[in-house]
Amino acid sequence: MKAADIMTKEFDTVLPSSTIKEAVSLLRCAKRGEDKKGVNALMVVDEKGSLVGMITMSHILKAIIPFYMEMAHLSEFAWDGLFERMCHKIENRLVSDFMERKVITVDPDANIFEISELMLKSRVRRLPVVEKDKVIGIVYRKELFFKIVDTMLDKEGCR
Repeated sequence: MKAADIMTKEFDTVLPSSTIKEAVSLLRCAKRGEDKKGVNALMVVDEKGSLVGMITMSHILKAIIPFYMEMAHLSEFAWDGLFERMCHKIENRLVSDFMERKVITVDPDANIFEISELMLKSRVRRLPVVEKDKVIGIVYRKELFFKIVDTMLDKEGCR
């Protein structure tokens, strides 16, 4: 079984020049939600459709609560309105300011063992499937697991 056999072909993308607010809207209202409530990540593509990065919910959370604020243990304080101010402070910043540029990818011919190993070693939940610099699909950890379930349980379903 290869990446092309298990990848999801419907996924959402965002441009690096998009704002964080636009990215948040896409994350919330994505075409294909991992749990039907949006997605946790967007592929960042340039105008030609080439993959240039990825932006996740974690990147956005880290932008709202920078590392120096984490060190101050802000959770111990109750500053009314601080969270809202931080959200509005970054909403017009660009996706390119916060995206991950070094994205681990696989090609369509990558086998299920390679995919599993990459996900486990790299601690990623999704792997873009790329062919000639273009994203053609994405393999989610959850879908990979369900292939294991289908194989082990011969598609018995839940009891």
